[in-house]
Amino acid sequence: MSPAPAPAPLVEVTAAEDGVAVSVVGRPAAPPPFASAVLDADGALLTWPDVTGPGLPDAHLDDASAAQAWLWDLYGPDTARAVAAAGPAPLRVRAAPGALARPLAALALGHWAARWWPASRLDGVPALDPDLLGLELAALAHRCHRALPPDEAADLLLEHRAGIGALLEEDPPGLAAALAAVADAAGLDGEGIDALLGAAPPPAAPARPDGYALAAGPGAPGPARTLARGHGANDWCRYPAGFVDAAEDAVSWTVLARGAARVVEVRAVAGPLRPSAAARPVAEVAPSAGTAPLLVPLAPDGDAWAGSAGLDLPATAAPDPRVAVLLPGFDPGPSGPGAAAARDRLRALAARRLDLARGAPAGPGEPPPFAAEVRAARDDEDF
Repeated sequence: MSPAPAPAPLVEVTAAEDGVAVSVVGRPAAPPPFASAVLDADGALLTWPDVTGPGLPDAHLDDASAAQAWLWDLYGPDTARAVAAAGPAPLRVRAAPGALARPLAALALGHWAARWWPASRLDGVPALDPDLLGLELAALAHRCHRALPPDEAADLLLEHRAGIGALLEEDPPGLAAALAAVADAAGLDGEGIDALLGAAPPPAAPARPDGYALAAGPGAPGPARTLARGHGANDWCRYPAGFVDAAEDAVSWTVLARGAARVVEVRAVAGPLRPSAAARPVAEVAPSAGTAPLLVPLAPDGDAWAGSAGLDLPATAAPDPRVAVLLPGFDPGPSGPGAAAARDRLRALAARRLDLARGAPAGPGEPPPFAAEVRAARDDEDF
């Protein structure tokens, strides 16, 4: 006997001064921000609080009238009626996921991957081609056009057109035709994909880090005496994806004694974005519990970021600094309790997506692999 189907999700609809909220009832506690997927929809902001768990998003509607064009196709008619009748008292209804539920979830997953994919040579997670992924997202945005701002698909197509050559090499079924439809719908001159190919620069060969640092250990200590060494926090929300290898042990530190002086050296294995002098991260070093953090600028050093600074420590102290990497101007602050477990779940999600790209069967409701994931998995095996 086959198992009974799971009941439709229950949603709660509540009106407030700043709009109408649609919340899926019974979600677990929200993970850190880097584990969430977000879409800017027409009249609303859609949020999947945990990208590793499939299902319907939460929504904050700032224009419920504009959102009515797609609410039925995402949450079903009962939810759409509840939004139209929403007041300060919560209304609970059963959602009936419609035709937009799966493509919007896939689009949200793709945007999350473009922003937070945990590329790591240390962990064996290859990077995704951003232009190839961006073109797939343009095709998905066109499919979901009723729910999105009108220029979403066209903007993605033009931003990532440098990847059209790579796309045609992959030839995923129906994608080239979908992008031609995007070009035509956007009113671009010419014959869809052919016109874009004529205007697009030739695809660049994917960058491969040569001589990549396969260990996260610090450099040679020289004549100084090593007092202690260890690994720091590698918190993804504190710098753009790809700046630092996403492995949990990619950030390392060493405390050295040079006479009476104490020096901390920090080294962070670089990610797929090659180290550049244009934007440099810093290491945040707390010499001991309860002390103010010291900011240590990091500079490109081969395939890593590295830097050092003096520590104000007594000669008799046993050094055990707290070390994390951040990018000034980008850093939203530490992600708090549960962040390490969330990072592990996201690495597992990336591994699962790569398994799908290598031919593993998809589970119920699981988005099929993106062509960018297929290419990354294949190139990783060939490397």
